Amino acid sequence: MKKESIHCILWFSIFLLGITFTISAALLQTLPNSSKSALLLFSICFIIIGLIASAVHYRKYVKIKTLIDHHAPVLAHWTYDISSSSTLKAALSEQKSNTISTAILSLILGIIFSLVFAYSGGTHILYTGYTLAILIILAFIIGIRCILTYYEKALKIPTEVIFGEDSIYFMNQLYGLQKSIYFLENVIITQGPEAVLQLVYGQYDIDDTPTCIISIPIPANKLQVAEHLRKYYLDLIAYE
Repeated sequence: MKKESIHCILWFSIFLLGITFTISAALLQTLPNSSKSALLLFSICFIIIGLIASAVHYRKYVKIKTLIDHHAPVLAHWTYDISSSSTLKAALSEQKSNTISTAILSLILGIIFSLVFAYSGGTHILYTGYTLAILIILAFIIGIRCILTYYEKALKIPTEVIFGEDSIYFMNQLYGLQKSIYFLENVIITQGPEAVLQLVYGQYDIDDTPTCIISIPIPANKLQVAEHLRKYYLDLIAYE
């Protein structure tokens, strides 16, 4: 839930940054027309992307909070230590890699924006663009440090999985009948070093190869509960 609230705040900040750029382009009369055009172009992108992304993450935050507070029907839930499960450690490692990749992509886009802005006007605009690029790099360094600290601490904190009627909260993320452009196609239980409930996403009408598999470890005393959950979600997607 905390992760979604942070994402919501960050994307809303991008939206506000776009508004600020728009106002700046309108008020700064000394700004060259080329700089105004570049500023307005980026500000429109920031406003649209920031508004849509913050709205999406806010809806996820509300749904997660509803599940955690049991204000929505909960079919089952259990907790475990991440360090005790190889499946959970692998999932956390993947999340860490994805977060770092997103931060690197944001750094690249930020620097591109700064350079485009820097070379769109006179000398004072050039210095402003360079300053903005330096600030973005500093923010990236601080952000990477925070990311590494967060995932290091996450290994030591118990995590919880909550099964709702049409969604599952697992590893600080919300999963439903649809993930991006893909749909929940199958739910299976695998036996190995540890029992795992797998959510299989894909588009079997186009390609029968799974696109994404979410693996949720099952405690030894929850195997019967997991079997009931598997049948429930299979019936749900069959009905859909």
